[in-house]
Order: sequence, then structure tokens, then C-alpha cells
Amino acid sequence: KQKKQKKKKSMKKKFLMIVIAVFAMGNVATMAQKDGSKISFGVKGEVNSSFNICKNLPLVRETTNGFGANAGAFLKRDILENLAFQVELLGQYKNSGFQTLISELELSTWGIEVPAYIMGEFKVGSGLFYFGAGPYGTALFTAEMNDVDVLKENNYFSLSRWNLGVGMIAGFELKCGLQFNVNYKYAMFNSLQNTDVANMIENTASIGIGYRF
Repeated sequence: KQKKQKKKKSMKKKFLMIVIAVFAMGNVATMAQKDGSKISFGVKGEVNSSFNICKNLPLVRETTNGFGANAGAFLKRDILENLAFQVELLGQYKNSGFQTLISELELSTWGIEVPAYIMGEFKVGSGLFYFGAGPYGTALFTAEMNDVDVLKENNYFSLSRWNLGVGMIAGFELKCGLQFNVNYKYAMFNSLQNTDVANMIENTASIGIGYRF
């Protein structure tokens, strides 16, 4: 039990460190800017599809994709002519499924996600193509499997509230500021918190639109 508590505290600290590092990197990028450069702000909305890779999870035969949504804001800072830093704060709703020997289960979660990307960007016609990669952290507010709270540690299937991972993003921005983007995120840590044997790694792909002011 003490080991689980230490693991939970460690994950929480790492998430907070990611958040602090993200904003610190943004501040450094801001300070490193040349005269005449600018910080821009935008909003975005996405449809996501989540898929969990499970190992040694009793009774689970297979997992299935589920659909949800992300929505929030981002802050972008141009570092060089073809290099930018972007941090996002997104509310997220995710769904995924599990086929067991007995029945079908549906996992639904609500939370926040804080990704940060270092992006390359290139002018294409009157628009801008961009792609990048970087870390992200997530914190869950609620998580239910068939109306059962799975954030509680006494459940057979118990999720960790915190996780960290790496993500990639690519997109195209029109001259008017309208954006179209796709991204993929891979969690680096086990999402389960009540076992040292079973393992569940979350994968999420998203497609969406945004607007940069």
C-alpha cells in the first residue's frame, strides 16, 4: 500500500513538474525572442479516439476504440523564422471499450491535458504548414466504467489520476488564422494503479480545427 501511495505521489509530482516546465519553457522562449516577434493566442476543438493496450489484465479479451472530444486554448511563440513553441490547455472527454469473457465494458473519463510542442513551420502558398513533438501531462477529474468510479483504489479496475506521455502534432493554417490539425499521443506510464502485474497504456489520436488570433 505504501508503495502504491509513493507511486501516486511521484506521478503527481511529475505532472506538476511538466506543467511548471511547460510554462517555464514558454517564458524562456518569450525572453529569447527578437524585437518585432509576437506571441499569439488561439482556441481549438478536436474529436479524439482512444485505444488502450492491455497486458496481463484478467478476463479482458480485447479492447476497442471509443470517441470523445478535446477543447481549449493554446499559446504560441515564434522562436525563429521556422521554429515555434506552443503550449495548450485542453479539457478532455474520452471513451474506450473492453470486451471481457462475461460482458462489454465502457470506460469514460473527464480531465485536463497540458501538451507542449516544439514545432517546425513552413509557408505553403498563402498558408502555413507545421509539425512538432513534445511532452504532455494529464489529470483526471472523473473516470467511470459502466457507472462505477474507477479512480477509487479499492476497485478491481482502478485508474491512476495522473499520467505523462509524448505527443506529435501536424497541421495547416490558412491566411485568415483558421487551422486544421491532427495529433497522436502515447502515454508513457501504466494507467492502472492497483497492480504490479497488469498493464494498460493509453493511445489517443485526434483531429480538429482551431483559430489563431
